[in-house]
Amino acid sequence: MMTYIATRLGRAILTIFLVLTFSFAILASTGDPALLIMSADAPPEAIEAFREHYGLNASVWQQYVGYLRNLLQGNMGQSLRDGRDAWDVVAERIPLTLALTLPAFALKVSIGIPAGIYAALHRNSFLDRMVMMISVAGYTVPSFVLGLVLVLVFAVKLGVLPSGGQDTWRHAILPIITLGTAGAAVIARYTRSAMLEVLGQPYI
Repeated sequence: MMTYIATRLGRAILTIFLVLTFSFAILASTGDPALLIMSADAPPEAIEAFREHYGLNASVWQQYVGYLRNLLQGNMGQSLRDGRDAWDVVAERIPLTLALTLPAFALKVSIGIPAGIYAALHRNSFLDRMVMMISVAGYTVPSFVLGLVLVLVFAVKLGVLPSGGQDTWRHAILPIITLGTAGAAVIARYTRSAMLEVLGQPYI
């Protein structure tokens, strides 16, 4: 048991390390942040001060080592746009994130699990094939495409839901449906497979 836990923990640490390294490499390859953020007519002294303040004058390797060291110390740094603490920028977005992700999670579970169970119990039936066809479509269609289609239909054509904003609960409906639909498709497929595997066991 301890070996299993240690293996899983090691894989989790390695995954986090690779994600952090990949994210740093992508951001570093986008160019000089000073030139990307500051205006084109900013004086050279201001640009150089910006680089000095955020440690951008150091080599990429030195920036990477400092990046990992700060993360291990719980220091997320400052926003390059407004100089605010990065923790504050993240924290102020958590409530809105939870307001979308929690209902979306509940939606995909409430749709995906019953659909997968029903499809497994009625294997090879017409409804089983329909559920799987819809699941494959929901799994393969990118979320941003589905979101655009929902906005086009319900916001632009029908005008029954807003296309953006966060003022009322109606503004959250389309994002929640977009997030929940793709997840429901994945859960339905895995639930069906798991149910069929269990139903085929000798003790059933």
